[in-house]
Amino acid sequence: MGTKPTDNGREIPWLDNMVRPVVRLHPAPGPAGPTDSHLGGPMLWPRHEPWPQCDGAGHRGSLDLTDEQVRGLPTPFAAGVQLYRHDFPELPFPDGTDVLQVFLCPLVHDGHWGPDVRLVWRAAGQVTDPLADQPVPVLVDPMYAFRPCVFNPCRANEYPMMCDVPRELLYELEFAKADGFDHANHETWPCLGDATKIGGWTRWFASDPYDMDCPDCGATRVQLLALAAHEDECAECDQPTGEHVGWEFIGGSGALNVLVCPKDVRHTMKLQIE
Repeated sequence: MGTKPTDNGREIPWLDNMVRPVVRLHPAPGPAGPTDSHLGGPMLWPRHEPWPQCDGAGHRGSLDLTDEQVRGLPTPFAAGVQLYRHDFPELPFPDGTDVLQVFLCPLVHDGHWGPDVRLVWRAAGQVTDPLADQPVPVLVDPMYAFRPCVFNPCRANEYPMMCDVPRELLYELEFAKADGFDHANHETWPCLGDATKIGGWTRWFASDPYDMDCPDCGATRVQLLALAAHEDECAECDQPTGEHVGWEFIGGSGALNVLVCPKDVRHTMKLQIE
C-alpha cells in the first residue's frame, strides 16, 4: 500500500511532495448502530428530514429489467457508509459538521455505470429525534449488495500511480529516458492495491485520470473515499484480507471512487468505477 516507487532502485527526490495520507478501513461484518462509524448499518437521521431518494432518471436496465422499466422509478437510497469525526479526523468536515453519511442508489446509472451517490455532512448533536424505521430500496442490483460492517482502520502514506504524475517529471527519470516512457519498466513503479479507504490516491485501472477539474471552481478534485470489493494485503497492519469485506461490487472486483473538490466538498463530486 505504501510502497515507494523508485527510479530503477534510486530515490526520486520530488516524490515525497506527492505523498498523501490514507486510512485503510478494513471493513469486516459486525454489529453497527446509528451512533457508530460503519458500512451498511443504520444512519443517524432526523425523523422529520426527508430521506434521500433517487428519481430514477439515470437508471439503466438491470435485474433482468429493461431501461423502460427502471427509468423514472423513484427509489430510496440505501444507507452506505457513516463516518464520525472522532473516528476519522482526516476527513475534510465542513465547519459545524462531525458526521459524513454516504448514501447509494444500488442500481446501474448512466455516466459511470454504477450506483449513484449522495453525500450528507451533518452535526450529530442536532439530531435529537432520530429515525428508527429507515427506508430501504425495493430494487437492489446484486453487484451492489452489502451487509453491515465495522471498521478496523490503519493509517499510512500513499504514492500516486504513474498516470497521476506530471509527464515532465516522469521524463526526467532514468528508466523513462532509457526505454521511452511508453515502454518503460513499470515494475519500478508499484501499482496501488485494492482497498476500502479514506483519502490517498485513486487506483486507476480501466482508464487514466480525466474530468478531474471541479466544474464549480476549477480546482483539481481529490479522492475522498474508495469502496472496494476486495482488500489486498496490507503492509501496514495484520488485518485479514481477501473476500470478506462486505461488498460484491462490479462483478466481484473493482472499486467505487468518490472524488471531491479540495476547496469545498459540497461542490460537484465525481464518481469513478475502476
